[in-house]
Amino acid sequence: MDLHHPDNELHELFEGRLKIFQKKEGYRFSVDSILLAGFAAERASGTVADLGTGSGILPVILARHEKFQKITGIEIQEDLTVLARQNIGLNKCEDRVSIVHADIKDLTGRFSAGEFDTVITNPPFYTVSSGRINPNNQKALARHELHGTLRDFISAAAFLLRQSGKFFAVYLCFRIADLVTEMRRKNIEPKTFQFVHARIDEDATMVLVEGAKGAGTEAKTLPPLILYDAEGNYTEEVKAVFRGI
Repeated sequence: MDLHHPDNELHELFEGRLKIFQKKEGYRFSVDSILLAGFAAERASGTVADLGTGSGILPVILARHEKFQKITGIEIQEDLTVLARQNIGLNKCEDRVSIVHADIKDLTGRFSAGEFDTVITNPPFYTVSSGRINPNNQKALARHELHGTLRDFISAAAFLLRQSGKFFAVYLCFRIADLVTEMRRKNIEPKTFQFVHARIDEDATMVLVEGAKGAGTEAKTLPPLILYDAEGNYTEEVKAVFRGI
């Protein structure tokens, strides 16, 4: 795949510190992935698996932090796997990042149980029966549980995580009960929540979650993260996340 193909476009983020090609019409990462990367980077270390890596945005960001020794992105779509690998090369982090073309429902032949210190994921938010499915296949797979349900993603995380290993996800607030239920079903205890609001006077739409495999039941909630100020610009809190990446 040619990164400079007319179907791709280059995004330079964080004052040019990071460069990512993504599809003009297909899957495109959004600010939730960047917030998840910042949330995890503050709290995790060691080896990392990213379930549903897409264009490789999360591994590329985490590779900027020396405390992550090995990062593995797992992606079911072959074209995105190729794009992610080329983004890894573009950002010169091949020494610590690898991209694997695999189905998160069938990882037992590719990885060992408990192989990773950390698992991170931005899974599809919607069930197949919820809302209109995008006619673009990449967008459809990123948004709807067509090739993997929330249960599948949590089950894969539980398999890959070592005991006491950390799990990080970003998810829609209206499905938080589903997220917590599935985490606990696989012995990943929710430990930290941070709710994300578009504006200070609006309800939260997303939640950042940290869990730990085999941990106790005590959890905490961080102050809310507000994305935009009254003028529609990113708040200082969000800018601080960007500066830390």
